[in-house]
Amino acid sequence: MELRHLRYFLSIVKLGSFTKAAEELSVTQPTLSHQIRQLEEELGCELLDRTSRNVRLTNAGEIFANFAGRSVKEVENGKAAIQEFRGLRVGSLAIGVVSAFINNIMPSVISRFQSEYPGINLKVLELPTGELGRQVSAGDLAFGFAYGPSSTDQVVWEELFKERLCLIVSKRHEFSKYKSVSFEEISKTPLALLTREYLSRKMIDTAFLEAVRSPQIGIEMNSIEALLQTVANTGLATILTPRIARASRNLVAVPILPAVERSAGIFTRQGATLPPAGRVIVDMIRQVAREDSAGSKD
Repeated sequence: MELRHLRYFLSIVKLGSFTKAAEELSVTQPTLSHQIRQLEEELGCELLDRTSRNVRLTNAGEIFANFAGRSVKEVENGKAAIQEFRGLRVGSLAIGVVSAFINNIMPSVISRFQSEYPGINLKVLELPTGELGRQVSAGDLAFGFAYGPSSTDQVVWEELFKERLCLIVSKRHEFSKYKSVSFEEISKTPLALLTREYLSRKMIDTAFLEAVRSPQIGIEMNSIEALLQTVANTGLATILTPRIARASRNLVAVPILPAVERSAGIFTRQGATLPPAGRVIVDMIRQVAREDSAGSKD
């Protein structure tokens, strides 16, 4: 039994399909099927039920999947220890980041990390918070950088900084000259908001309920970039953190009173230790966030 057998098996379990697993692993489907058959022959039982449309685990497969998952993770931990021993000269790291930080904090972090540790293969995935937490708890990602706290027991949350939600409008909007706005005032202008699977949208809905006001929602989108473009080119307003809007010269962030704050931080798997490269990137994120916050106050 070789490590690739376990990786191939776990990929099929995760995706529920030989075809999708073959694509993810960059191997042909016949090669993947042959490797799984070798694994089953060595174990003396079938691990996968291939009779249904989606590949399912047999009873034996369910038992073996737990051991296979732990084995692969232990190997990854061993590689991380060697990586630390070799001074971060070689290795790989996969992390997840929510869209709110992918274009403002992470570019400088990635640039610095790549410059200082060119031998580390860094994989950065832009994911919604829920999927990010799932992949961190499954051990697919070393850590996630998102808003929190986490809603799952398998994930540990570490707060790095807080951000206030603001009303984001174009420079042509009447509110662009305001020093601050209330939810009562916001309820009088049409809004373009993120869809309800976003945590910030849930916070916004709760804030309107507490203010006993109903928002005028004209558009809902699941893309922050599209949302900002819409606000910049229409009379609509949105509610996001000022960091997100700062890159656009056509947008203004107006503080909301009373303040609604979000916590940003790091998700890690319960019981797991960040690998050396992960600790380095988290420290870089902390530094960039501090510098960014200090700069925004000048």
